[in-house]
Order: sequence, then C-alpha cells, then structure tokens
Amino acid sequence: MIKNFILIFIIISLFSFNKTSLASDKQKIIENINNIKTLKFSFSQISHDKEETGKCFLKRPHFLKCIYEDKKQKQLIVNRNNLIIYHARYNKSYFYPAKTSYFLDILDNKKFEDLILTASITQKNDYFEIISLDKDKGEIMLFFDIDNFNLKGWEIINLTGSKTTFILYDIFKNPEISKKLFQIPSAS
Repeated sequence: MIKNFILIFIIISLFSFNKTSLASDKQKIIENINNIKTLKFSFSQISHDKEETGKCFLKRPHFLKCIYEDKKQKQLIVNRNNLIIYHARYNKSYFYPAKTSYFLDILDNKKFEDLILTASITQKNDYFEIISLDKDKGEIMLFFDIDNFNLKGWEIINLTGSKTTFILYDIFKNPEISKKLFQIPSAS
C-alpha cells in the first residue's frame, strides 16, 4: 500500500513538474518573440507535395515579405491587413484578406502571445510544439527551438484540410529593414 502511494506521488509530482516547466517554457518563448522587431530568414515551404524556397523579411507588427526562388518570381506580401501574392514575372497581383490567415497573429506581439498562451505545448526531442485551433482559420502548429526558443517554423492545416509546412533557417534577428520593402507593387 505504501509503495503504491509513493509511486502515485512520484507520478503526480513528475506530471506537475513537467506542466510547470512547459508553462515556463511558454513564457520564455513569448519573451524571445517580444524582443524581435525585425527578422530576416530563409525558408522552405511544402504545400500540395511541392517544395518552394526563398527569403523572408518581417517587420512587426504589420509587415512580411517572402520572395520565392521560382520562375514566376512569386512574392508573398503582408502589408497591414492586405495579403498579396505577386508574380513579378507576369506583373500580376492576387489579393486575399489577411484576417483569414495566421499571418496577422504571428506579426502582432499581443496576438502571438495570446495564441501561445491559449495553445497546448508539448516537448519533442529538439523542439517545442505549440498547437492552436481557430474555427475560422484551421489548425496551426508552431515549432520553437528547445535551446534558444527561436521560432523554427509552423504547419497549418486550413479549413479544407490542406497542409502547408513552413521551415525557417539562417535567421537574423533585428536587422535594419526599410518599410519600403513591403510596398504593394502596382500590377496590371
């Protein structure tokens, strides 16, 4: 009987310690994210069984530009509430509401903090996985480095079940980035 009590106590203690530790890790992730004003990184994106690569520039709280290395010279631009896919080769722009994506949540410190605080967190081998579900956007899984709490990427499963995985590498925090970079191109 005493052995069973001790075993149960140990299991409960380990579970409580792990839960407290993960809550502390969430706070460290938030602190790290809140110290980022600008970000420059390379990326690999996989969606619809197609891999694309490129570079992104982020300026909080409203701006993101990803330049793809493809023949269409595709660019993804978030400028405040606008989400634009621009094909420079053809000078064509496609406009989408940014509010139906997770970009506004990632760019805004407070929204990103709320997303992390309300989401579930698990620790994998070398990263933390934070999962959040929004009935209007789908599910997002955010990946953070276990050692330095840097954002490593995300995976989004939208409302139609389509999955997009976005992995960051060669990350530079707080470089000088001009707002001019995020101007919406004038297209025909």
